[in-house]
Amino acid sequence: MKKWSAYKMLLLNSRYNPFRSHTNAWNTNFAMISTRGNFDLQTGELNTPHNTEDYSCLNVPGFGGIIRPDIDNYELILYIHGAWSGPISTREQLGRIKLSLKSNGYIDPVIAYSWDSNTVINPSGWAVAKSIANQNGPKLAKFLTDYKVSYPNDNIRIIAHSLGAGVVESALISLDNNQTWKNNSAYNITSIHLVGAAISNTAASKNKPFGIAIDNIVNSFYNLYNSEDNVLQTLYVNTENENPLGLYGIKNGEPSPTRYTEYDVKSEIPPLKNANGMYQPLSDKSVTGWGDNHSGYIGFRKRYPLNKSLKDDGAVNLIVRDWNGNS
Repeated sequence: MKKWSAYKMLLLNSRYNPFRSHTNAWNTNFAMISTRGNFDLQTGELNTPHNTEDYSCLNVPGFGGIIRPDIDNYELILYIHGAWSGPISTREQLGRIKLSLKSNGYIDPVIAYSWDSNTVINPSGWAVAKSIANQNGPKLAKFLTDYKVSYPNDNIRIIAHSLGAGVVESALISLDNNQTWKNNSAYNITSIHLVGAAISNTAASKNKPFGIAIDNIVNSFYNLYNSEDNVLQTLYVNTENENPLGLYGIKNGEPSPTRYTEYDVKSEIPPLKNANGMYQPLSDKSVTGWGDNHSGYIGFRKRYPLNKSLKDDGAVNLIVRDWNGNS
């Protein structure tokens, strides 16, 4: 567990004021579905008075009095962050993926799914984060159901980073057990992209609940793996004693779902540090070559004070390419 201790100390030592003071410059407008505070970060247990399906919305079009644009072909684009992302980090990631999408000509609104992933940085905290991710599945499923009730003809597109894939896995299994989604052809998810997925490389097998749900619920499902991902190669493999889905793809010999596509995006992640414009010890410490930066899938900001601009769009160009192919 030496690597965990080293990463934890680097994270603690990197919490300097510039990271906090410039977040408003990164995030002037943001929309979120939030379950923050729903779970105990020490135990993973559900906090009172929350229940297994509740969530809140902030600036989400069509909810809470926020006007949804009355246009044809409106799309809900949802970004789900991974482990150890607090509220500030979530807002930064939302702003960054919006910049990357805009650089590829995609200007539709993007909404973040913000969940209690900021547990302690050690194996115990990782276990709690996995539990909370799994328990967020029914909450995400409830939001998606509520959205489809109101806007059945809208496309829904999801991008999930790292342990955000665990939220997606649990949500799809929940939806696959929902008779409304099973019996109504309008109830589907247009596309899902996992990037750097920190879940088991057997989870998406065609014969497992997640794989079955992919074929039943999702029109087009993509796993963008990265064979040089520095965090998955170290922390995940050393803790789980298996390869994650986001490192080499689905395990050899496992049958994949019919609507499942995967490919290596190592060449889309340049050997750059500071994906968010500031030093990130979990991702930046061991960046030496292409594919190394676990935080780079959604793009790389320029350093402050130019951090409203991008150095690189990560793998987002490929996501938009896939969208254009299944629109």
